Amino acid sequence: MALWFRAAEQIGVPAGGAVPGAAEIGPLPGRITAPADDTELASGWLAWWLALAGEFPLREPLDPSRLPSALMFTGPPDFAGLVGWPVLQRVAAARWPEAKDWHDRRKRAGLAAGSRHDLRTVHTVRDLERDLGRRVKPFELDFVLLPVRDGQIRQTGPSRYLIPESLRDGPRWPQLLRALVIPHA
Repeated sequence: MALWFRAAEQIGVPAGGAVPGAAEIGPLPGRITAPADDTELASGWLAWWLALAGEFPLREPLDPSRLPSALMFTGPPDFAGLVGWPVLQRVAAARWPEAKDWHDRRKRAGLAAGSRHDLRTVHTVRDLERDLGRRVKPFELDFVLLPVRDGQIRQTGPSRYLIPESLRDGPRWPQLLRALVIPHA
């Protein structure tokens, strides 16, 4: 949801490193912050995003020793982790319902579309095994799919990647996936 805040408040953090391109968000609500707040918003949002993009797993079982710094940033109602950026903290608290509504609509739309049973991932690994002449070693990759206008996969840890949904859903996915799997095979 941090991507929603970046888009809605027009926070000027450019893509690069772990920061993806602009979010794919349909009509944006109006900005509620003043241009005078831009520097604080940018530095706070970047810290928030980097904490979220860190290398902790986003599935059970969660390792509590690795979560507090990132989870502090994400939690309403007061977003205690943003205390160093009071404007961003106030905006996050005030606009949380809008961001959550956007997120919930995306989730509902995804569920309504049903599972796609996309076997391209399975076929890519199978084809790699055929080309190697052996089974690949067991491996685990953590793909975080993002609704962004970006053509770049961003690695944020040894096995964690931020992947634009358009790349995962696009025709190049098998080639891109193969390049990610080969180092672990």
